[in-house]
Amino acid sequence: MLIKNGLVLHFGRLEAARDVRLAGDKIVALGASLLPDPGEAILDASGCYVLPGLVDLHNHGVRHVMAQYDSLLEYSQLIAAEGVTACVPTLLGSPNENIDAMRRGLVETDGLRRTPNLLGFRPEITYLAKTGAGSANSLTRITAETTDALWQASAGTIRIWDVSPELNGAVSLIRWCRERGIVTSLAHSSATIEDARRAVEAGLSLVTHFYDTFDLPPMTDAGVYPAGLTDYIQVEDRLTVEIIPDAVHVHPLLVEKTFRCKGLDRIAFVTDGVKGAGCPPGIYDGLYPNVQVAVTADQGVRRLPDNALAGSALTHIQCFRNALLKFGRSLIEASVLCSRTPARVLGLRSKGYLAEGMDADILVLNKDLQIVATIAGGQVLYRA
Repeated sequence: MLIKNGLVLHFGRLEAARDVRLAGDKIVALGASLLPDPGEAILDASGCYVLPGLVDLHNHGVRHVMAQYDSLLEYSQLIAAEGVTACVPTLLGSPNENIDAMRRGLVETDGLRRTPNLLGFRPEITYLAKTGAGSANSLTRITAETTDALWQASAGTIRIWDVSPELNGAVSLIRWCRERGIVTSLAHSSATIEDARRAVEAGLSLVTHFYDTFDLPPMTDAGVYPAGLTDYIQVEDRLTVEIIPDAVHVHPLLVEKTFRCKGLDRIAFVTDGVKGAGCPPGIYDGLYPNVQVAVTADQGVRRLPDNALAGSALTHIQCFRNALLKFGRSLIEASVLCSRTPARVLGLRSKGYLAEGMDADILVLNKDLQIVATIAGGQVLYRA
């Protein structure tokens, strides 16, 4: 395929009237006025941005599909329509439920070969101190037997593993994951600074939906501000943090504070989306058993009648737009937050940039930030 006449993001700058040639699953040329080869498909990107595909580290569901329970083939298609070329389906069940979900998903997708935008799995609600919106029945103590059972069921495809560092066995799990190239993420935690520091020294490198399900430190001296876990995370350069950028899960002032402390290269925007994300705003029956929910991208998925926040309604293209429209970032900075930094977290050296030799993971947007095409591994997964 030859993508023609786009405004191409190339090495941190937007270059006008540029072409991108794809062969197989790689980018093989970038330049001006490239001539089509015989039989080569042409995608005219005139007036459009040509950007690295979006990378979502943390997503449970979109529209009417949950990765835990439903078809991963359909899930892959739906997130492609939201610009995602690389995603880690995130599981929220008990160990046995997660084992079943991974085995079923691997069979359906032929070991993920039929879903080029799905990288592997992320068991979130398992080795945690508290659940947040998840089920307490999903929590379990850390054991070598449970860890091995989950790893075997994934056929070696677990990419991120969440853990509360205050739990017994957390440091051993982190070291075990590091040996296998699995990213560990600090999650749902009331850990002390010392707990967190031990985890980082063992190899933990990510923070799950920063600020959400983190406790405030107790005041031990009247009138003296107590330093706590979030303060340590802000100044620990070895940690990258996830942010859910809907301005509800994290107050905009805290997002700005994090930008100033961590910088673009240590912040990854994530959806943490659940069923209902990407649906038109409204009140829905049937998305969740025995409960009515209100869905809006800006206010999340909320249970009725108490209006309790039950999850994010973001899609990743909306994260990208919010970077510009809610948080005042440039288009180039939005691409760092939604593509380059998440790719780096996962060690994906051939994703997150557009350059010769990189993976053919590409997002084409018009000037209104509407998706024209999503290409992953050289395959057009979505076209408007």
